[in-house]
Amino acid sequence: MKFASLFQPLKINSLMIANRIISAPMNEALNDKRVRCGAGILIAGCGGVNLPNAWFDSEYLFSKAQIQKTRQWLNFMRQGGSAVSLEVMHMGGVGRGAHPEDVLWGSTDGINAYGNRVKAMTPAEMDQTAAAFAQTCRDAKELGFDMVMLHFAHGWLPAQFLSPALNHRTDSYGGCLENRMTFPLAIIKAVREAVGPDYPVDLRISAKEWIEGGIGLDEVLTFLKQAEPYLDMVNVSAGQDMDKQGNIHMATSALEPHGVNRQLARAIKQTLAIPVAVVGAIMTPQEAAAVIEEQDADLVVLGRSLLADEDWIHKAEVGREADIVPCLRCGSCMHWTTDRRDHGCSVNPAYMNGSWMSMERPPVKIRRHVVVIGGGPAGMKAALTAAQRGHQVTLLEQKSCLGGALTVLDQAKYKMDLRRYRDYLIEQIGKSEVNVRLNTKATPESVQALNPDHLILALGGEPVIPPIPGIERGLTPAQAYTSPLPEGKSVVILGGGAIGCELALKFAEAGCPVALIEQGSQLHRGENQLVGLALDEHISRCDNLTIHRETRCLQVNPDHVIVEKAGVRLTIPAGVLIVCTGIQPLSEEADRFYGITCHTWKIGDVKRPGNIKAATLEGWIAGSQD
Repeated sequence: MKFASLFQPLKINSLMIANRIISAPMNEALNDKRVRCGAGILIAGCGGVNLPNAWFDSEYLFSKAQIQKTRQWLNFMRQGGSAVSLEVMHMGGVGRGAHPEDVLWGSTDGINAYGNRVKAMTPAEMDQTAAAFAQTCRDAKELGFDMVMLHFAHGWLPAQFLSPALNHRTDSYGGCLENRMTFPLAIIKAVREAVGPDYPVDLRISAKEWIEGGIGLDEVLTFLKQAEPYLDMVNVSAGQDMDKQGNIHMATSALEPHGVNRQLARAIKQTLAIPVAVVGAIMTPQEAAAVIEEQDADLVVLGRSLLADEDWIHKAEVGREADIVPCLRCGSCMHWTTDRRDHGCSVNPAYMNGSWMSMERPPVKIRRHVVVIGGGPAGMKAALTAAQRGHQVTLLEQKSCLGGALTVLDQAKYKMDLRRYRDYLIEQIGKSEVNVRLNTKATPESVQALNPDHLILALGGEPVIPPIPGIERGLTPAQAYTSPLPEGKSVVILGGGAIGCELALKFAEAGCPVALIEQGSQLHRGENQLVGLALDEHISRCDNLTIHRETRCLQVNPDHVIVEKAGVRLTIPAGVLIVCTGIQPLSEEADRFYGITCHTWKIGDVKRPGNIKAATLEGWIAGSQD
């Protein structure tokens, strides 16, 4: 077996699990395929303890009114043979009260981001909370959950006591670590007493909080050593949940490396004798196996990877890693990043669309000829989907290779995940029966001769070049991605969208002085909040990157540009100019193909400049037609 280390059994207290892979708690849009994903452990998320506002305003899972639904949920999650763990938690002072006037419990007095008042808990309230954790874990055991995971990470209530950034008490529960860990340890001890010695108890911890003044790894190790006699496993994470600056390190963007928490987990594993699991951008079977083989952890936790491809584990088991749909770490699967306006997955369009979409549609009854013009991500997705349904598919691409706008990303530092998706699509096209014709410029006449039943137009777009004198010397983003670094030259970038910001980072991190010119007041407009916050964080580290907001370029000269801000003209050195002012659809060219067949679709940038998520969804819809 290629990734044998991932598929070794492990005993956690009295529980034997079949492999070393854990599916992270992801309740949203849970479906049959995800609970049959093949994980050794599935974590059922958001099990609030039986106290007001422990988890927003949800009903206690084991109340008389809710317990039958919880039983059904547990049975549903068991259908794939995985052990099922319940995440047990209390949000503390960072949550949203069921009512505006609700007073929340936390480590310290204050007002939270939702406007709820937070009161510092009394010792009696701590005892009540520890008892509630214990009761919830006992109820979980009695109903049939195989284990529990105590959620002490991501800024929830126990972390609000452990973290010196969040715990400002001056009594015996604040100050030094010994005081700060008194209440969290009381919870753990109460849980162990409630469930007995043989029931597996896991604990999730943020080994690094990624907030100013947060708990350090040395204190995390000390706390875990104190907690170890009462635990059977530690689940290593990082960051915060409700604090969005910390959230971008809880579920990282593509601007961060893979395996971000491996070294943290390694330090914990070297300190403890119980099994250690680690989560955090473990994207491929090779990476997951390396975690085990290099003894960074005993288990790996997969989250977004299993949303992108619910068969990730099954494919890894049989050595089909090239067929795994790569996660882009775009963040769209987390509702807050788009303010729920575009919640979903960029590479798995069925996620959040399961009520009407199935990725496994039956074969067509009548085989038709589908012609796709354009071999970018939208066109390739359409071609693959149509071929999978049984259609005859011809894909026309005017360049010498597939990939469309993604062909230029080979040297882009922060595009590794997107490159993996591009290469995945190309490989799947190669394995399919799609008839690919490269170096083929489609014309209405040549397409008419193919006699298509369905015609899918994925011609893409072209850069918008603003009417500025001298602008012709500027590079397009595609040229900038592939050009050698201009050593010693100043770089000016027109346009502060996501692409402009990424290119600004590329050249600034290489040591070039960079000026980023944006007409509006906001950078990376149109990008989701996860990516935006991550870009802002990286940009803030570059002292050689200057941002000019609400500034317009008036003229481009051989070695400088002239800009205007608030009526004042400035001259900015520009050894290299890059124009990142958007994409416009190749609409007129696409419109020439209408009339060949009444079944004609525009998808991707030729329809409306967008992102990979839109391209994937539109490609699937167009390709899935009968």
